[in-house]
Amino acid sequence: MTRIDQWRKAAARLWREDGAVTVEFVVIFPLFMAVFLLAVDTGISKMRQVFLDRAIDLSVREVRLGQVSEQSSLASMICERTRMLPDCENNITVEMQPISTADFSGLNDPIKCVDREQQITPAVTFNPGAGGQAQELMLIRVCVVVDPFIKLTKPLAGISLNEKGELVLIGRSVFVNEPRV
Repeated sequence: MTRIDQWRKAAARLWREDGAVTVEFVVIFPLFMAVFLLAVDTGISKMRQVFLDRAIDLSVREVRLGQVSEQSSLASMICERTRMLPDCENNITVEMQPISTADFSGLNDPIKCVDREQQITPAVTFNPGAGGQAQELMLIRVCVVVDPFIKLTKPLAGISLNEKGELVLIGRSVFVNEPRV
């Protein structure tokens, strides 16, 4: 066998098309998986937000009727009605106060959320209103901090994460206290 035959054999091995599909798979599969994981992570994050908003709306009904007057009981009521938020009781902040209807001043500062790393629950205003006043406008804000479902999709999703990589869910509701008889 001459040297030219050896070169020909080596070149023939390189020109075979066995495994050509593998190259396409290796190039395209990560892109499909990234899109799939992005969709799953975004879907679960949005579902958590919807469950939080629904739980706030259901719990506000109890507050309007005067059945809840403490922050801890309202927080536990919201967490009871939200099954999608793990360890909700320890990661929730509930802020509520009346809004002046003359100038609509209310909660201007951004809501303070729980710092899970240092285990600090911020002090927030919780004022369920005077109770007997008709047409008292109230604003409630809730912040829950949870881990994202898939941590790898943060750069792609554009989901609002804090500097520690935690998903921050904020829910708001405005309601009018019903007068007590």
